[in-house]
Amino acid sequence: MGITFNNILILLLALGVTAYGLNASRADDDVASFPPVDHKLTHDECSACHMVYPAGLLPARSWSRMMRELDNHFGDDASLAPQQAAEIKRYLVDNAADGRMANTRMRRIAAGIQPNDAPLRFTETAYFHYVHDEVPNSMWKRSKIASKANCIACHTRAETGSFSEKEIRIPKE
Repeated sequence: MGITFNNILILLLALGVTAYGLNASRADDDVASFPPVDHKLTHDECSACHMVYPAGLLPARSWSRMMRELDNHFGDDASLAPQQAAEIKRYLVDNAADGRMANTRMRRIAAGIQPNDAPLRFTETAYFHYVHDEVPNSMWKRSKIASKANCIACHTRAETGSFSEKEIRIPKE
């Protein structure tokens, strides 16, 4: 597979490059990056097992796929009653990175994902790799971090949707 203009464009958008140059993907840190999950059912069901990830971290097709595969949710059965699953899916899709309410950062995430791809992990996106490019692999192995998916270990206000560099606290071990 060769490199196409579209692939280059998608990568540049994911990195925050526009006609105006490198956008303030790190400089606009003062505002909450993503709307927090304010839908009670979604918050309650997801937080029962892990941090509640803002819907804006993934495109709608990723959330749709995730909700279809709840019987094998990262190795666990997270199945819900059909009505609950439909309500949560609707919330996640409506607030996704490629939704009509998406902010600049959310659109950058969506732009970096191939149109036919539906990643289930934010850590698999080009945007994640871009904003974590300075993090050494050994950091993810620290006992208090343990996984790239454990946002709250370093981003102290991740559940509020804020991933500001000013609020990062790296655990020592």
